[in-house]
Amino acid sequence: MTHNGKTKILIVEDDQNLAELYAEWLADDYVVETTYSGEEALEAFDAAVDIVFLDRMMPGMSGREVLTRLRQHESKCQVVIVSAVTPNFDIVKMGFDAYLEKPVEPDDLEDAISQMLTRAEYNEDLQELFSLIERQSTLEAVMDGESLETNPKYQTLTDQIAELENKVDRYLQNLPDRDFRVAIERLQRTAAERREQQQYQSLTQDVLDTSKEGVVVIDPDGQVVWANETTEELLGINRNNIQGDDYDRIAAESYQEYTSGDQTLSDLVTHSLKNMTAEIEATICIPRTASKQQQWLEYWSGPIQTGLYAGGRIEHYYNITERYTYEQQLEDLHAVSRELMTAGSERSIGETVVTAAVDEIGFEFAGVYTRETDTGELSPIAHSSNENTAGIELPTVSEGDTPVWTTYVTRTEQLAPEDVADTWSSQWLAEEFSSWRLYSLESKGVLLVGMTTTPELPSRKNKLAKTLAANAASAFERVEQEATLRERDQRLNKQNKQLTRLDRINTLIRSITATVISANTREEMEQEVCYALAQLDLISGAWIGKKDVSTNTIELRSKTKSLTYQKVESSGAPADNASQRSPTEIPPAERAYRIKDSVVEGDLMTTRSETQWEQEALKNGVSSIVAVPLQSESSVLGVLEVHSKLPNAFAEEEVTALTELGQIIGHGISSIRQRIALLSGGGTTLEIRLNDDTGLSTLVSNMDADLEVLNILSDCPYDLVFAELTGDDVTFEAFEAAGFDPETVVLSDSPSGIYCKIPVRNSALGDKLTKQGVAINEITKASEPSEIVVSVTVPFTTDVGEYLSSLREDYNELTLLSKLDTERKDTDSSLFARLDEALTARQKEVLQTALYAGYFNWPRDTDSTSIAKTLGIAQSTFNQHLRAAESNLFTALYQDRSSVEVST
Repeated sequence: MTHNGKTKILIVEDDQNLAELYAEWLADDYVVETTYSGEEALEAFDAAVDIVFLDRMMPGMSGREVLTRLRQHESKCQVVIVSAVTPNFDIVKMGFDAYLEKPVEPDDLEDAISQMLTRAEYNEDLQELFSLIERQSTLEAVMDGESLETNPKYQTLTDQIAELENKVDRYLQNLPDRDFRVAIERLQRTAAERREQQQYQSLTQDVLDTSKEGVVVIDPDGQVVWANETTEELLGINRNNIQGDDYDRIAAESYQEYTSGDQTLSDLVTHSLKNMTAEIEATICIPRTASKQQQWLEYWSGPIQTGLYAGGRIEHYYNITERYTYEQQLEDLHAVSRELMTAGSERSIGETVVTAAVDEIGFEFAGVYTRETDTGELSPIAHSSNENTAGIELPTVSEGDTPVWTTYVTRTEQLAPEDVADTWSSQWLAEEFSSWRLYSLESKGVLLVGMTTTPELPSRKNKLAKTLAANAASAFERVEQEATLRERDQRLNKQNKQLTRLDRINTLIRSITATVISANTREEMEQEVCYALAQLDLISGAWIGKKDVSTNTIELRSKTKSLTYQKVESSGAPADNASQRSPTEIPPAERAYRIKDSVVEGDLMTTRSETQWEQEALKNGVSSIVAVPLQSESSVLGVLEVHSKLPNAFAEEEVTALTELGQIIGHGISSIRQRIALLSGGGTTLEIRLNDDTGLSTLVSNMDADLEVLNILSDCPYDLVFAELTGDDVTFEAFEAAGFDPETVVLSDSPSGIYCKIPVRNSALGDKLTKQGVAINEITKASEPSEIVVSVTVPFTTDVGEYLSSLREDYNELTLLSKLDTERKDTDSSLFARLDEALTARQKEVLQTALYAGYFNWPRDTDSTSIAKTLGIAQSTFNQHLRAAESNLFTALYQDRSSVEVST
């Protein structure tokens, strides 16, 4: 086994520098060959090699595999393992002759060579014994006693040593001192030392086995050294079966279903074994099985820095299922809280809360009570349940000592069964649930949670439920505040819109007021008003009408250019039959004129009554209508109608503004009429046919004459009509036939006509016809003997329609025959008024009788005696009244009337 008389040594070391260093140390005394891998070593090895120094950890083929291949040769070479790895039970079957831990010195190599050469001289049994003792000694240096005693490989090794010891007893005395000492120490180790070491090792294992934390120890070669009982419980593995096996393989077989995010526990173990110095932390999910609930483990793996297993790894597994579940529930409640803070109604809050209580916290039943504002009762707004509590129904409560009502009234943070007396009012809770809790939602209500399968609620669930209830109370408060703010904002927004619209309307009214004041004619004013209304976006059209007394309908006078629809009368209905129609059949303008008030049609589409005017309005896109009378004092001078395409476009304030606008326009029309009346003295001439109750119809009919009314005195006991009769058949017999005394009635008779003073007894014809400043022009015969035709002049200051309406109250059969606006000659109306006021009623009668009798003609047509007789007074009395009247007239004409008293 020598080469040229020298021992041949083969060095196998992947670290080339280290291999050359060993060779340099031994080159002077030995034949040394160096190789740097397992493959090179096998190629270089031959029968001449005496000793192999073999590195255990090499890339590619490991030292263990090289040793196995060397033992397959018939060579008797001895192998010394040189490694930085602390030995483990795996060395039992490796078959090396000596084991050196790096770093080594030159003396370590020389001692090993000397020892190997000495052993080479022993027979095979002795060499085997020393090899076995070397392995045993190596294991006992690093392993605890209990592990050694319980490991079957170590027991087999011990049995082999005992068997060989019997065979090689005779050789022991011839051993070198060192080997002999080692053998004796190994064979004669005291039982006390063994027992002490075993007690220490047992204590360490007992402590770890009672730990609630799983522990796994892995050697530098990636094999399992030890695992405690908790590891078996948590990971579902048998620790005895995995001891001494490759941990990578065990993880691949057993940890694939255990996950940490996108990775598995098997992936984490593999990564740790490839990076022996790395620390790894993770949360592992152990899935639910038929016998176990789902679990979460806190996993930590790190390197072992010192001691027997330095270079290996240790793993810790801690069960954090309860804590993890609680944390997840807290996270879920945070999400629920965010959802509650965005909920838009009490019902959605209630549904979110009960769903979270069942799905996230794990209660079997949950319900939320809220207070009904109209009844004051607490009623369930939402509830949620699982299959165990699906049939539970919640009652409504409103008083008494029921737990729900008590929690609400007292605002108790939480109420448990032990806090409530066992009364009938709480029996329904005990009947439905094995355990329950009530939580106050402040002034908003109560949260109820319950379980049917557990007699007690876990403290963590109770804590989470309190948090949920507090969040729900805040959400209810927020919703109420937001609702209040929304209502306020809506109210303010509505008010702002109304104010904006009213401001525009008021601005419009002010501009229209200026137009009304400055307008010279009614036509000009009405057209300007329509033009101004057309500027409002709200209004799609507007028109102004006036009542035509001859047709009893409203005639269109002015309109906006955009107007597409106007209805001034009801189709198919007689003008004089409007009173017999229902209000919905009458168009708004006509209705407003009749009732002297505003008429509003908010939404024709929803309130339609299928009348023709509504259908025509909708056809032209009109949805809302407001009609207002153009009113001056008690007179309606016309009507204004405005349209909008928007439904319900006109609010109350806008209708009020438009009504005010109607009054402004009405006053404007009245002012224009008064101005025209003062300037022209004109008016509207009407021809009216009515029933006669005075006898005048007989008079004008029998004589076939016209009766021109000169004046009417109403201040007397009865009306006196001063008139001139003209015609071809004027006779005194006609007066007698009509019931009048010709001698007292006829004042003068001339070829041009008869002046007369006709007393009208038992009739108020004069008062009725001459009210509101109306003057009677003429009375003529009618087609019927009982009727007369009266011509009157209505001043422009008086509304013709209103005048006719008042007459119809006294004369039901009144018929308007014609209507004509006329102008009178300029007159000094103020002078006439002064002269008229200067006379008494008797003086007016005396003067007019004398005037129309021809007393003031020259030569006189009649004398004072005849006039006195006509008046039924003495001549002296006539003269006295005549002189007094003349004095009063001249005084009023030439002197300041305010300083002169009227003579009687």
